[in-house]
Formats: sequence, structure tokens, C-alpha cells
Amino acid sequence: MSTVDQTSGFLEELAQDCMTPELEHMFLNGRICHFDLGENIITEGEPTTYFYEIIDGTIALARNGRDGRRQILNFMGPRQILGVASTPGYPNLATALTPVVAIKYTRAHLENALATSPGFASQIRVILTRILESAHDHIYTIGQRVAIERLASFLLYLRSTQARYAKNGPQSPVNELELPMTRLDIADFLGLTIETVSRAFSAMKQKKLIAFKDSHSVKILNISALRELGGREDFTDKRGRTGYEDD
Repeated sequence: MSTVDQTSGFLEELAQDCMTPELEHMFLNGRICHFDLGENIITEGEPTTYFYEIIDGTIALARNGRDGRRQILNFMGPRQILGVASTPGYPNLATALTPVVAIKYTRAHLENALATSPGFASQIRVILTRILESAHDHIYTIGQRVAIERLASFLLYLRSTQARYAKNGPQSPVNELELPMTRLDIADFLGLTIETVSRAFSAMKQKKLIAFKDSHSVKILNISALRELGGREDFTDKRGRTGYEDD
């Protein structure tokens, strides 16, 4: 990891109409950090002294079992926050799946800012609520679906989150998706084996639901059929996924 001088991000944008001296102090002391592919941003048990605002790149939030098996809990990217926890130590591991740029803030500065700016505290509650909603969707996806349905639901999830959390702000959903994660990462997210994920992708290609541009990008060819397979109600704009009509 390398750090440079402070820069501004989306949290500072959110705070413009409710700025306080404590918020200004937090932003002034934020430091931009660069993480290489495969580098850990946070580790399990590490003191929760800092949190991060993701500027660019993709991160896998995961937990390792005693038997060494990994469960990926979430994929995170630009305009999301990482490391806000209620425990003294981080319960999860966060690893860069691509080169990552993030702003590092201290937890103490955040707590002071939340105590003095109700408007900013309200914005943070919305962000954390969306993280909770995403966790609920994930539990439902891996608990109630067969493999190809889980994968379809995952692609719908990516479509919505990549639109909402686009680097330059929320965008309308598109059908060309980035896949910065590996097949193994997807398998560990969906509770499947890598072989099962590969077979499910092949079945979708045969059904002409998707087409691969390369190993890290996929195009949805039939969004209606994908919604039917993955569960249309999972990721609608009514649940605050994109802020745009989900056409």
C-alpha cells in the first residue's frame, strides 16, 4: 500500500450541505491509498481504527472458515465505504481484486462527525442500509436457488450495483457488465464450485442469454429471460438499487 496527500471523494460531496468543523477535520486528514492486485486492505481481527472510501477498483469482502474455505460476502467498488464496524476488530478480510484507490479515514474522526452533523449521519445510514439490503439479497440467492438461478441473480446484482456505484456517479443500467472477479471468486460468493459456475455460464451462453466479450466482461442478450431465471423482484429500482428505472 502507498499513500499520498488527501483528495476528495463522494463522502465529501454528500457533506457539502451539512458541513461542520468536525467533518472538515475528517476530510482534511483523509489520505488516499493505492493497493495492488491481491493486496489486503483490511484483515480479520485487525483493530477497527480506520475505514475506507473506495474511489476506484474492486474489492472482495470475505471470511475464512476454520477449515480454510472462503466465503465471499460482497464485492465492493467505487462510491462505497469499507471497514465501518461495531466491533473492536474487523470480522472480515478485504482483498483487492484489481488495483484499488481508496481514501483512508480514522474511525474516531467519523464518530465525531456523525455526532455533530445529523444531515451527514442520515446519509451514512442510507449507505449502511443499502449494504444490509445487499446482504439480505445474497442470503436469499444462495439459500433458495439452483446454480444457474444463482448465477442469473448474480448478474442482475452486478448490473444494478455497477449502475448505482459507477465511478462518476449513478448511471442508467446497461447490459454490458464488467467481471473483475475470477470464476473462483464468483463460486465463493455463490456457494458453488468453480466447475459448477463454468457449467452454468456455458448453459447461459447456449440459451443465448449472455455472450462473453472476453474473460472479464459479459453482455446480457436477453434481460427478460435473465430476470425470469434470476428472480425479477430481487433487484428492482423500488428497492433502491439504482435510482433509475430498471429497463
